[in-house]
Amino acid sequence: MALVQKDLFNSPYAGVFCATNDNLTLVPPGIPKDDMEELSEALGTKLEIITLGGSRVLGTLIAMNNSGILVSNIVTDLELEKFSKISKSYNINFGVLPDRSNAIGNNFLVNDSGGFSNERLGKRAKDKAEDILKVNLVSQSINDMDTLGMIGCITNKGGLYHPDISSFEKEKMEEVFQIELMEGTVNFGLPLVGAGIVANSNGAVCGRQSTGVELGRMEEALKLF
Repeated sequence: MALVQKDLFNSPYAGVFCATNDNLTLVPPGIPKDDMEELSEALGTKLEIITLGGSRVLGTLIAMNNSGILVSNIVTDLELEKFSKISKSYNINFGVLPDRSNAIGNNFLVNDSGGFSNERLGKRAKDKAEDILKVNLVSQSINDMDTLGMIGCITNKGGLYHPDISSFEKEKMEEVFQIELMEGTVNFGLPLVGAGIVANSNGAVCGRQSTGVELGRMEEALKLF
C-alpha cells in the first residue's frame, strides 16, 4: 500500500482527473508513461485510458465502485463502446445515468457498502445508480453541499472527509459506508478532499502541495499502512 504525491497536468487535483476502484483506474489521455506507472503501482490497479464527452476530468463525471461504473449522459458513441468493453473485461456493471446532470462524480459518494446521492436527482436516476453500483443510496446533501463526490474520499477500508461536516453527519456516513472516517484536508488546506485525492483500498495519489501533516492524516484515515 502506498501514498504517492503526483500532480497531473500540472494540477494537484488527482481526484478530478481519475476514477478508480480496487482493480481498475480510469485515466485521461496525456499523462506521461512514468506517471502512469506510478499511478498503477500506488493504486495497485490496471489503468485504462479514456475520455468522457471528450473531457479529461473523469473524476467529476464518473461514479465507480467494485460493482460498476456509472457515467454521465454526455458520453459519445465511441466512448460508450470503449466503456462497454472495459466493463466486460473487468466483469463489472456499466450504465449511463438518464438524468441531465453531467457531473456524476460530484453527485455520488459511494463504496461497496453504500452511498449518498444528490437529493436533486430524480427517482429514475437513483434507481439506475443503485442497480449499476449494487448499493443502497441515501438521497441527501452533506454539510448543505450537493457536490458529494468532492467532500469525501471514501474506500472500503476508510475515509477522509470535509472538516466542516457535523458529528451527526459523520456518524450517518460511517453507518452507510461501514467504515471509520476522519476529517482532514489536502493540498495545503483544501477541504474538498475528493478533488485532491484518488484512492482505493490499495493506495492513494494526492497533489504535491499536500503537507506532511495532511499526508499522515490521509494514511491514517485511509488505512494505508
